[in-house]
Amino acid sequence: MRRFLILFCAMALLLSLSCKKAEEENPYATPETTIKEYALAMKEGDFDRAIKCYSQDALVDINPAGGKLTTEELKSLFISSLKASQEPFKKGDVTVVDVKMIAKVKFKVAGEDREFTMIKEPEGWKIATNL
Repeated sequence: MRRFLILFCAMALLLSLSCKKAEEENPYATPETTIKEYALAMKEGDFDRAIKCYSQDALVDINPAGGKLTTEELKSLFISSLKASQEPFKKGDVTVVDVKMIAKVKFKVAGEDREFTMIKEPEGWKIATNL
């Protein structure tokens, strides 16, 4: 019994250390580490690094005038926006207060495209889209 307990504790320790190492090697491993990476990049004024924290969906070509933007024009717009919101990051540290797991689910009903936003709650995944 004692051997089993020692083996179990050793395996738990190894597992926790490997998770910690994965987070250190991948700044995007968890929502919390991604926000910390973003906050540090913003604080340091490293906007290229801050942009890497955004999803591809966030980096879509959105042009109010309706024309197509080049990659450099889009990046320039993002950097301008990041610079405009940098000041609070220079003043203090970031503390993650809450994390909600969210997913977007696209599906078809009778040939019609639909999309729901889902949120992970203690009981499981729930629809968060307004009707």
